[in-house]
Amino acid sequence: MDLNQFLLALRARRKAFMLVLAATIVAAVAAALIMPKRYVATATLLVDARDEQSMSPGRLSARERSSYIQTQVELLTSPRVAAQAARELKLAQDPAVREAWEKDTGGAGAIDNWIASVLLEKLDIDTSVSNLVLVNYISDDPRFAARVANAFSKAYMELALQLRTEPTREAAEWFDDQLKILRTQVERAQNKLNGLQKQKGVLAADERLDTEAARLSALTAQLLTQRNATYDAVSRHQQAVSILASGASPESIPDVLSNTYINGLKTDLSRAEARLEESSAVLGQNHPVYKRTTAEIQGLREKLVAETKKLVAGLGNAVEQSRKREQELQAALDGQQRRIMEMKDTRVEMTAIAREVDSSQRAYDAVLARYMTNNIESRARQTNVALLAPAIEPLKPKHPKVGLITGLSVLMGGLLAAGVVYVLEMLDRRVRSRADLESRLAVPSLGRLSRWQPTGSRLLPAPMRAARALPNPW
Repeated sequence: MDLNQFLLALRARRKAFMLVLAATIVAAVAAALIMPKRYVATATLLVDARDEQSMSPGRLSARERSSYIQTQVELLTSPRVAAQAARELKLAQDPAVREAWEKDTGGAGAIDNWIASVLLEKLDIDTSVSNLVLVNYISDDPRFAARVANAFSKAYMELALQLRTEPTREAAEWFDDQLKILRTQVERAQNKLNGLQKQKGVLAADERLDTEAARLSALTAQLLTQRNATYDAVSRHQQAVSILASGASPESIPDVLSNTYINGLKTDLSRAEARLEESSAVLGQNHPVYKRTTAEIQGLREKLVAETKKLVAGLGNAVEQSRKREQELQAALDGQQRRIMEMKDTRVEMTAIAREVDSSQRAYDAVLARYMTNNIESRARQTNVALLAPAIEPLKPKHPKVGLITGLSVLMGGLLAAGVVYVLEMLDRRVRSRADLESRLAVPSLGRLSRWQPTGSRLLPAPMRAARALPNPW
């Protein structure tokens, strides 16, 4: 059957077509009117990934924001939120609800969990690319639908706040315990450092070490100077001893020659000898002046010898004194070196303790900062979720949509009616046109007398009999 034949069949069987179409539309409209009305109440939530009450608010990428919104949707549809909404609605106190629960579960399990599972079946969460989350609830009662949508929104916001504050509160308590331990460690290290400073008498290790190092340098310079002086004194003494040992005159000793007092005695002795010669020539040897001058010369010579010996002895004493001073400086230098080594050891120990104090203080400061952050965030009174628009009682039902059902029934009824006409035509084939006649009889037509209209009676026998009667049945 081609399209033209099908159109002719539709025209011929228009009553059957219209009857099936009308029956389909009537049935669909009746079903739409009989179906219970479903009301949808919607509560709008604004979920912002940025938390303004956080100590360190940050921006999320598009992928992280999408994941965050999806997490909030899953939290909204969690049994915990549904159970909290059921408790908020006090549905467990409704006798009809308790009867349905006992009938469904036989009284096994918690009624809040059962109510939560029933509520979740009619809950629908709608999200988009924005930060808005729509909480939709479907119910036969518009007022109940609005109550449930608002109860889910409230339960979700309370749970979100609880999930935010409880971990930070527990973390703040844990950090508080750690602060006490670290505070004790800081105090112990500081007391240890103070005790060492008091024991060693050190307030500023670096400054005192510099002072002691300068003192060591001064002692070293003094020791070198004293060693040179000792070497000079030993040389002068050995030279004087060697001159005296050789039997030479003490006057050849360089120290004797450079001694002012001895040189003065020599001058006085020369004058006295000159006067003695003069007195001897003028007065004679028995003259009292001569004798007095002789006695004076003798005294000067004895004093000169005594002073020379005293000078040589003084050179030996100078050697001993110089060596003693050198030994004292050496001992002072050794003591200063030991003191500096002790101060270096003390400095190393103090540095280690000071490093321990700094490390403990840094750890304490870091934990204190975390404690303050968690302590402040644990006192938050709201989350980053806001109820933008609460659900209100819907005035019109969402389902069924009579207009849409009517339109679909027209379309489906038309297709069904066309199918019925096709089946009827295939079961009871009739001649509808000249082409049908030529194809059925397998002979060409000679002409057409007038416009032919098929009648209600069959022009040809039924298909099975025609197959036996005609030579070329189609």
